[in-house]
Amino acid sequence: MAAPSATAQSRRPAPGKPTVKSRPSQRVVTPPAPIESAKRIDNADEDKMPLVISKIKLNDPVLVFYQQAGPTNAVQQLLMDEKSMGLLKTTPLEELVARREVFIDGLGNYDPPKGTADADKYRLTGVSQLAKSEKRKAAPDGRSTYARLKVPGHGDLYVVRESAEDYRHFVSGPQKKGSRIDFSVNALPGVDSVRAVYTLRKIDSSETGEIVR
Repeated sequence: MAAPSATAQSRRPAPGKPTVKSRPSQRVVTPPAPIESAKRIDNADEDKMPLVISKIKLNDPVLVFYQQAGPTNAVQQLLMDEKSMGLLKTTPLEELVARREVFIDGLGNYDPPKGTADADKYRLTGVSQLAKSEKRKAAPDGRSTYARLKVPGHGDLYVVRESAEDYRHFVSGPQKKGSRIDFSVNALPGVDSVRAVYTLRKIDSSETGEIVR
């Protein structure tokens, strides 16, 4: 039998075929962004910017109390699918809030969608109360915490595009009850608007004006 040719002996693996096993990729794989539907536009005929409210559904939503790196107690409250939390380790806050799968817990309140039964008894409010009874756990970035949200029975949450000027650092209020905004610190440099999430909440008859969470 003839000896193998020199060409055969020096043959190298085809490009793209490694000779040793490669290590698994460390890239964070996030689920697709939730689909926004049923848009409602208010104030379209007024001088101010129209208010756009759309519905979303999240499979496993969590409220993340995002702790900025560095010596500060300030946090920003983010809403995302639990499978997306790996982004906390690799993505700065201003880039996080620009992603379609990451939202911010809304402030204040809005009138409910048109057609809601007993609309005068309901308000769209931030989602914090959906996580109040859940114990906080350590988030993957090692500095933030998170709590799971108890999604309403109908599964709908509402997204409102709002000015980033209204979102600074959330800081603990007196006796660690509730939270307030520190408007002296720009927590979102370079961001002009955010997608804030609200839930439909029945309000007590004693509540008037702005709902304090």
